[in-house]
Order: sequence, then C-alpha cells, then structure tokens
Amino acid sequence: MHLLALAIAVSPAIAIRTDAQVQSVDSKHKQNAHIQESSRLHEDNEMTVRIPRGWRVLPDPRFPGNESVNPSRTLRLERNGYLLSLAYHEGHASGIEGGRFIEAFDMRWPGLDDAWSCSGYLLEDAQPASRHFVFVNLIVNTGDENVRKNCAIRKNLGSWVVKNGTKQYAGEFRWFGGYFRTAYGGYFFGPDDDGCAQKVYTLTSEATSLEKLPFAESPFPRSNPGLEKVIEEAIDIVNSIHYKQCSPF
Repeated sequence: MHLLALAIAVSPAIAIRTDAQVQSVDSKHKQNAHIQESSRLHEDNEMTVRIPRGWRVLPDPRFPGNESVNPSRTLRLERNGYLLSLAYHEGHASGIEGGRFIEAFDMRWPGLDDAWSCSGYLLEDAQPASRHFVFVNLIVNTGDENVRKNCAIRKNLGSWVVKNGTKQYAGEFRWFGGYFRTAYGGYFFGPDDDGCAQKVYTLTSEATSLEKLPFAESPFPRSNPGLEKVIEEAIDIVNSIHYKQCSPF
C-alpha cells in the first residue's frame, strides 16, 4: 500500500511539503526559462498574463468563436487534456469564508448525487506556489471504502502493473484537480469591493470518467511527470498574472 503525506480536505490545516527535495519557490521558478523564452502575453482591460508554449486559450463555451465576449471574466487555458481556469470576476453565495467546493468545482461523476459530501473525503497535498499562494492538489483514494461509498465509486481502481521490469501496485490514488489558495483563504480569495471581485483559480483534468483521472501515486507528483510539468507551468502562469487595478490576492 502506497502512503501519501496528505491531509483530509475538511481540515482547516493543510500539510505543505517541507522535505529537502522541495526547492524554494523563488529559486525554482527563476530557473523556469520556458516562461521567459517561449511565452506569449495575453491581455484584456483588467489583466495581463504570460502563457507558455503548449497552452491554448479556449473560447467561452457560451460564446464560441468570440473570445472577446467573456462576461464572467474567466480565462480558460488548455494543455494536453488539462484545463486551467482563471476566474477573476467571481463571487460565491455561501456563508462559508472562501466559498464551497461545489461552487469552485464541477463534479459530474455517474451516480454521484451529493458532490458536497464527496468533497469531504478528498485528500489534500499542498505545495508552495509563491509568497502569496499554495497550490492544493485534490486526490481520490479509491481504496478507501468510505470514499467509494460517498463518491459513487464502484471499486478500487488499483491494479498490479509491470513498470520498468518491476511489478508494482498503482492506480488506487487518482488526481481529481487542484486549486490556488492564499494562506488564510479558501477556494475564493481577494477583495470584493471598489469594483474588484473575488477570484478562483482551478486546474482540472478533462477526463470524462473517474477511471481516466491521472495517477497520483507516492511520491506525488514526481511519480507522474506529465502532470508534474502541467502543475509547474500552471504555477508559473498564475505567478505571471498582473491586474491593472485590483489586487492579485
């Protein structure tokens, strides 16, 4: 059984990696030359952001073919089946500070009637993203009976596979998605006054079924190089955001 250093999502505390293999945020992202050398600038009347090569801007699904029409002010970026959603003119209706999971994420798993109940059983793995943000990975442990019961998962998705000539057990832990949060915030953050609305930044997989969600085995995310690269680039994108009038956090 693989063990992950994770915290239950409903807990107010988030366990952030502190092992020696985690470089300092500043030094790590100064080394990411791809942002400096192969990026393009996206700009509208409220913000600018650098988009690295390989990411494409998706049109608003309500207004296909017209990227200039974006009443919700959400920039949607896609790379290799992953979707980074930067909603910068948002708000939430709940009385919970930082909003609720179901206001930030869309969970349409077959047979799932209560996404709010399921969200309480997701595991969290947080990694530093900047001086102001951490990026919180949301992970599904399909080997946990309570998780399967509350998240409409029919069976443990883990299986024995041969990798690099060695038989290994994998697939039990799956990556649902992730979100950026401030030290004291929740899913939604930022001021909601003086014409500036709250923001919510999420990264999700475009998998159409639970079985197709990316692996999140230990050590995560290094055990999934493709996902690790996407997360690193998403962090770089968020750190490049500049709002012309409102605070970024």
